[in-house]
Amino acid sequence: MDTKQHVGIVLAALILIIMNFIPEIAGLSPAGVRTICMLLAFLVMLITAPFRILHICFFFLGLMPVLGVAPTFGAALSGISNPVILFVIASFGISSAFTTLPLSRRILVALLRKFGKNVKLMLLAIMASALIISAFVSSVPTCAVFMGIALSFLELYENPDDKKRSGRTFMIAVPVATMIGAFMTPIGGTINLLALNELYVHTGATIPFVQWMAAGIPISIVTLPVAWWLIVKIHKPAEISQEMVAKFINNLDIPEKITRPEVTALVITGLMMTLWIASSWVSGINIMVVAVLGACVLCIPQLKTLKFDTFVSGIGWDSVFLIATVISLGNLMVSNGVSGFIVSILPVMNVPTPLLIAFGAALFFALLLIIPVAPSLVVIMGVPLISLAIGAGVSPAIMMLTAAIAGNACFLLPLDTVPLLTYGKGFYSIKDMFISSLPIQLFMIIGMSLWLTFIGRVFGMV
Repeated sequence: MDTKQHVGIVLAALILIIMNFIPEIAGLSPAGVRTICMLLAFLVMLITAPFRILHICFFFLGLMPVLGVAPTFGAALSGISNPVILFVIASFGISSAFTTLPLSRRILVALLRKFGKNVKLMLLAIMASALIISAFVSSVPTCAVFMGIALSFLELYENPDDKKRSGRTFMIAVPVATMIGAFMTPIGGTINLLALNELYVHTGATIPFVQWMAAGIPISIVTLPVAWWLIVKIHKPAEISQEMVAKFINNLDIPEKITRPEVTALVITGLMMTLWIASSWVSGINIMVVAVLGACVLCIPQLKTLKFDTFVSGIGWDSVFLIATVISLGNLMVSNGVSGFIVSILPVMNVPTPLLIAFGAALFFALLLIIPVAPSLVVIMGVPLISLAIGAGVSPAIMMLTAAIAGNACFLLPLDTVPLLTYGKGFYSIKDMFISSLPIQLFMIIGMSLWLTFIGRVFGMV
């Protein structure tokens, strides 16, 4: 363990000890105080990472009833029984099918052959491919796949300085594009489903699949070229010959003809997509049930689209239990009066809708610098954002869409799971990520405030 990890353990332990001596705060019960303190200790452990995320989650799930945050162990485990958890597990199956089959690389090659004339357009092709795949596949495996492709491309550079400069550009661009694509559809990431869950639990409302797409896709499509232009302009990748580009495309080793398992996977995914879209009008179709059954069908041995052992080995249990623990803490924040306390101290913002959305997005981006765990922040801020929306006379769905989009775009610092994948390769610094990501987020704030206001009026949310 390094110094940061030791400090994290000591600080978390001190918080859990001191919370027992904090008196009742006006409007907040002792159980509420303990809930806030446990959440702070949990975030400290996640940020300093002295243990695996799964290990940390087990610790805190066990401590909840012991330290009086949860009345029973069953209450501490309430997050595990949430339907979102099974969806998260199923999403790893869908991700495994796309990453083990050459589908993602086939999309990339098609774009490269059309646009891959130079290194800048190659980067745009890789970013566009990552964006498309991440709309339906979890961000972590999507980023891992395209990071591997980008790393193999960087091997074409013979000059170390050119490789370093281009590596900085590609390793920043891949997670940014992946995270921009994640909010195109509700099933693009667990943050989206957590936002929908918070909206449903606290208001009984939801956002239909088509309405979410109408909100998310235009913002993604407009943001991607802006992000590409900014990253290229700031980090200036080294040029490479068209012959080397052609060599790279040929070395991707993709079967010339599309295989039967690929066709089967596309048919199953297409059927799932049809059902997801139909859920906007057919109330009996649950998007999570569709994902679970779809993952099961992909694993049927005779179809040869995905081996069940591959599915199981590809499940990210750290992510599964992080979401479960966050949901449990969110439930306890409600039952122990923390959410109500936060709402009581918030001012009523009777401002125009674009300003309200801009404020919500800017607030979320700012809080991600302090709490760089987007799933936790969505749950923590769910009730306050819903309250702000109601106070301003707009639908809470608008603010939860804002939270989901901002939560997915957690790339200002490479502390989220997705950018950490490329940050660990050593091509760029935290400063490099910050100077290119800050203008992207500022552009997104403006884009969200304008587009969500417009689409909200179309669907009667404003």
